[in-house]
Amino acid sequence: MRVLFIIFLCCHFATPGQKLDTLNGKVLILEEETNFPIYTIDWENTKVGHADIKVKEKLGSYKVKTGTIGLLKGYQLIRKQDNLLLWKNGAKEIQLLLIKKKKGEFRLVFSGNQLYNHWEVSFDRVQEEVIYGGGIQFSEYDSYNKKLINLSQENGIGRGGGSISKWTKLGKVVGENYATYCPSPYVLTSANRFFKWNEYAYSEVDFTSDKIKFLITDESVEFELGHGGPEQQLEVAVAPFPYELPNWSTGTILGIQGGSKSVLEKVSSVLDAGAKIDAVWIQDWVGKRQTKYGSRLNWTWELDTLQYPQFENFKNELLAKEIKLIGYVNPFFAERGKYITEGLEKGYFIYQHNTDTPRLFDYGGMKGYMLDIYNEDAFEWMKGIIKTNLIDNGFSGWMADFAEWYPMGNDPEFVLEDIKLHNEYPVLWAKLNYEVIKESGKELFFFNRSGGRATSQYSSMMWAGDQMVDYSEEDGLLSVFDAYLSSSHSGLPMIHSDAGGYTSVIKPIIKNYIRNSSLLKDWLFLEACTPVLRTHEGLLPDDNSQVYDEDMKDFFAKTSILHAKLQTYFETLITARNEHNQAIYLESKAVHDSFNNHLKSFAVGQDLVIFFVPEKQKYNVHSDWTFLSPEGKISVNPTIGMKVQVLIRKGSAVCKMLN
Repeated sequence: MRVLFIIFLCCHFATPGQKLDTLNGKVLILEEETNFPIYTIDWENTKVGHADIKVKEKLGSYKVKTGTIGLLKGYQLIRKQDNLLLWKNGAKEIQLLLIKKKKGEFRLVFSGNQLYNHWEVSFDRVQEEVIYGGGIQFSEYDSYNKKLINLSQENGIGRGGGSISKWTKLGKVVGENYATYCPSPYVLTSANRFFKWNEYAYSEVDFTSDKIKFLITDESVEFELGHGGPEQQLEVAVAPFPYELPNWSTGTILGIQGGSKSVLEKVSSVLDAGAKIDAVWIQDWVGKRQTKYGSRLNWTWELDTLQYPQFENFKNELLAKEIKLIGYVNPFFAERGKYITEGLEKGYFIYQHNTDTPRLFDYGGMKGYMLDIYNEDAFEWMKGIIKTNLIDNGFSGWMADFAEWYPMGNDPEFVLEDIKLHNEYPVLWAKLNYEVIKESGKELFFFNRSGGRATSQYSSMMWAGDQMVDYSEEDGLLSVFDAYLSSSHSGLPMIHSDAGGYTSVIKPIIKNYIRNSSLLKDWLFLEACTPVLRTHEGLLPDDNSQVYDEDMKDFFAKTSILHAKLQTYFETLITARNEHNQAIYLESKAVHDSFNNHLKSFAVGQDLVIFFVPEKQKYNVHSDWTFLSPEGKISVNPTIGMKVQVLIRKGSAVCKMLN
């Protein structure tokens, strides 16, 4: 309690700035006026040195080994100023510089005069201090002791949990619970403090009972730190959307494929059942190619007229039903595609390290090349491909997939730069798509999964990537609860997920992971009560339960109608986000205290709460709230047979509207 009391006092009084001091092996950052410590660095256990950094990669997942370094033994403090501390050990120097920014915010810069590439710096953790943010995190959102890694990568299958990981380890695609497509070196804490650090450098952050330990691979370390108090409450840095989303983009998007005839038949089937459809997403507009792993999208970035013949007629038939068309693109180019020759001749693809040979990637069953997004001509070339093949063909939006595969070598001279380029690549991929939309002058949008802290400058919508078609906390339906909250606390764009999940597996000897109708219903209900409802057929469409199946059409129609009715509410949330920096997804405890037991939950604005009820779990609901059913009915009772339940605030505008 003593530490909390100190933090309260130092935050309570408005002060002009901060200063450095040392005491008993600690570096203290003090408020100038009160001399109370707002941050404390465990200097005796700080490490710095030059380590042997190694990278292993497999299908977009990475392992970075940082080597070992030693403590700062033998260093003596030779200069001590309010904004500067300097230590020396012979010819070696370590400097800590404090740079004031604005009230409550400042910068700390660690640097040395040697060839350093690895730092370990620990801050004392305030008692009971809870950490939020870190990008899109799918696990342990509310865990007191957890780990964050600043490295954009594929999540892997299972993300280290569930029985699926027993066999995915064999294929080295198991993933880790801290793996994410979109990390962010930014956290906000319950002690009203925030930490930002080296944006694109590889870093690991461990939150233990009494420390916040940063392992950062870079030549120097730069922290941006801040604190607030009752008169200056810190809030998540929520930036307005970089471009305005079309109204229909936050509607119901039907994800289907199979060619013109199949798509139109599926659309008619769900419309006849009463569904409300705003757009159709056809990821296979480029056609497919057969591989040893099954059917894969043909990444040539030109329309497949065999699968989608008479495309103008197909598109016009959808438009006549007031349905927009959405496509798919990523920065890869499969072999034998239309643009391969030009890309190779002009050097638009990534090269092998220290060679003039383009790198040929193995994408799992097919091979190809990756756009060199750092080549300005290649950047513009790719924009032209999207404009010509997506926009000019009548697509009103697209999924901007992947971008976390930029390769990292093991050359000691370049490995630090490689890692930074790797982490920056997804941000630039979002920037490329953003520029396409801005230059078109049309009402378009894109959604991406990979990124970093700066993604919010270019993207207005993200999605949570690939989840298992199950309820698992590590990689299934429950993982999106953590993803939405951590994304919101990181100030990232609006996020949604594939309704029904994506990763499906048939392993008869081990276990099948195939989407059933119960899971699909729960996922549809969840997404219907968020701004974007987008379905996905999953990795194995023929085996998964689908919204256009006879036993699912009516339920899908009901949730799409509910989603349409909630659009006015969602529009107010988006406006509040853009104009008043208010996050869309919130911790449910910030809205109400409904449950006697801990349940996975999140709030959508102030008037909707979505939560998950395990079988036979008992819970109580506060009297200010009542239940909302998938049919849009208000009831005092939960919906029978559903594991996902939704609460609506009594007397709210949205409750009155539904009644």
